[in-house]
Amino acid sequence: MDSWWEIASVFLLSTVKFVFGAVPLALASGFSFFEAVTVTSLGGFVGVTFFVFMSDKFIANFKKRQALKKDNLPHNYKKIFTKKNKIIVSVKRRFGLLGISLLTPLLLSIPIGCFLAVRYFKDKQRILIFMFGAIFFWSLAISSFKFLFH
Repeated sequence: MDSWWEIASVFLLSTVKFVFGAVPLALASGFSFFEAVTVTSLGGFVGVTFFVFMSDKFIANFKKRQALKKDNLPHNYKKIFTKKNKIIVSVKRRFGLLGISLLTPLLLSIPIGCFLAVRYFKDKQRILIFMFGAIFFWSLAISSFKFLFH
C-alpha cells in the first residue's frame, strides 16, 4: 500500500480536479489499477456530494446579488443575450444533464460542473447518480488506458 500522504493528496485532488489532476497523480505515484480507481472515484464522489449541496448556497447568494444589481438598473433595461449566454443555453438544451456530467470530470472542474448541474436541473438525486457514473467511468477509462498501453 502506498503512503498515507500520497493517498490523501490524490483523494483531495480528486474532489476538485479529476482527469487532468488526480488520475495522473495516482498513476504517477505508482498506485495499482484498483487503488487508482478506488481512491480517485471516492475522492470524486465526496467532491460531487459536497459541491452539489453547497451549490444551493452559491446560487442563492448569486440570485441575491443579481437582484441588488437589477434594482440599480433603469426600468427600460433589456437583458442582453451575449455569445456566452447563448452557448450555455445551447449546451444545456443539446446535451442535458448527461452531457454536463460527462464533461465535468474531463473538461470542467467538479465544482463548476456541479454548479451548472444544480443551476439547470433540480433533481439532486439524479444529478448525483449521473455525476457518480461519469466519475467512475472516467476513472476506469483513464486508468485502463494507462495500464493497457504501458
